[in-house]
Amino acid sequence: MMPFSTGIQVRTQVFVVLLGVAILLLVLNTVRKKHLREEYSLLWLLAAVVLVLSAVFIGGVERLSHLIGIYYPPAFLFLVAILMVLVLQFHFSTVISTLREQNKSLVQDVGILVNQVRELERALEERR
Repeated sequence: MMPFSTGIQVRTQVFVVLLGVAILLLVLNTVRKKHLREEYSLLWLLAAVVLVLSAVFIGGVERLSHLIGIYYPPAFLFLVAILMVLVLQFHFSTVISTLREQNKSLVQDVGILVNQVRELERALEERR
């Protein structure tokens, strides 16, 4: 019986593993320097781990792709990458929506405070 052949060269696998490790280190370093919050780094860390694991266990990726009807493993990896990007976009869209609402609330609060300060300044000038 022949060993399971993926059709992907070893140097390609090594490149993808190194790319995944580089992304992992970049995200961790960015979190360490406080340029990225931990809660936002989790999806990036997951994406890097999926990238590394898919390259290391390429035979499993090919079997999984055949199970869902994709007979060209790079197409399956492309599908996984697209799904990861969609998840990241959805996550960041929800974060942006929350920040927009918070920003709107802060602007309204600042407007109220500015109005109150102006009224207090007028009241002080009237007393003089």
